[in-house]
Amino acid sequence: MGILMLTSFLIVGVVQVSLSSQLLLSLTRIQSSLWVSSAPSPLPLETLEVFPPPLGELIETQCRDVPTGVGIPGFQPGISKSDVFRMLGTPTGTARGYWPNTGAVYYELIPDQVSLGFLFDRQSERIRQTEASFTPGVDSQTVLLTLNGMLGCKLNQQIQQGLEQVWQRKSQQFSFRLDYLKGVIERQKSGRLYIGIWEADLH
Repeated sequence: MGILMLTSFLIVGVVQVSLSSQLLLSLTRIQSSLWVSSAPSPLPLETLEVFPPPLGELIETQCRDVPTGVGIPGFQPGISKSDVFRMLGTPTGTARGYWPNTGAVYYELIPDQVSLGFLFDRQSERIRQTEASFTPGVDSQTVLLTLNGMLGCKLNQQIQQGLEQVWQRKSQQFSFRLDYLKGVIERQKSGRLYIGIWEADLH
């Protein structure tokens, strides 16, 4: 059972992605870090438009040990709690982990649109389970890039097709295993798309 499901709502990316103007505006407001230039731009920021590389190129180059940059950050299992807190700041909430020796934190990253959640090992403070949920208004490319980040850039065709089946409501749930990870993609009763990925020996 996931953090987001336990809290009734509730993870990457890290690259420049195409977001809707409303989604990008909301994300910009909550980000704690700013891009700094050595010289001020002569144009107002609103007039600048950044076009990302093709989706295939993004998927191949988006992952680093720790997510950075603009976009929805997807943290894979194994990343430390301090790295999550350094990038996302103080969580929206915390709770006791559902599984033994775990603690849970969650973020309403973009209120009423994107939520992220994590189960940490209490001793090592590493992510054991990573989660994300999206309302139907979030575009599919953003979800795909986030999923790829949560998998450590190991997204394959089978998992991508599973995501598409659930996204298009042709399937309610898709479960998978990838190396030492297990995961599930499902459409919740609320209409949100939920993704949970955990280390296979967690549960």
